[in-house]
Amino acid sequence: MRRTLIRMSRSTAVAEPVIDLPEPLTPLDRIEADGDYDGVQLASVDLGGQRGYDLRLTASRLTDVAMDGVVLSGALLAECELERVDAADLDMVDARLRDVEVTGARIGGLKAHGAELTRVVLRGSRLGYVNLRSATLSDVIFEGCAIADLDVADATLRRVDVRDCTIERLACQHADMDDVDLTRAQIAEVTDVAHLRGAVVSASQLTLLAPLLAEHVGITVRDG
Repeated sequence: MRRTLIRMSRSTAVAEPVIDLPEPLTPLDRIEADGDYDGVQLASVDLGGQRGYDLRLTASRLTDVAMDGVVLSGALLAECELERVDAADLDMVDARLRDVEVTGARIGGLKAHGAELTRVVLRGSRLGYVNLRSATLSDVIFEGCAIADLDVADATLRRVDVRDCTIERLACQHADMDDVDLTRAQIAEVTDVAHLRGAVVSASQLTLLAPLLAEHVGITVRDG
């Protein structure tokens, strides 16, 4: 049986994105599959339904962009800022995000299984179902976000900090965690608690998790 190790100490410091955008940025109003875009700005445009398979977007900024139904599977986003992007459904399967900051996003369903996130911050965003199954997260920060369903089953998480977020459901079956700091998160439900090994929790969170941990190791709890 896999031992569950949940630490109550502080986690290792998480590296934040390094973003250096050129000025001025070149205006852009649409994307295409396999496109190569560097130093561009998409502002107040509707990309709804556009296909950006395997595109490369570097040193760029997206502001007030509608992205419903956009497909960015296999895409690379590096040194990018995304501000107030909005989508009912966004496909980022197998995408690579490196040095990316997302602020004020509203995304109903984010499909990002198999994605690679390195030095990524999601701040002040509302997210519905976030599918990060089998993804790799290194130096990732969730800050001030409201997340309905965060699914990191089979994912690898290294130095992940969840700050001042509410999460209705956290699914972590077979996740591989190391320095995943949940101490400042409000989590209503955790499934597969055995796979929280490597997470850092607060004393109050541990109290809430105690019944699930007892059940996992086969302890029966009765009122005395």
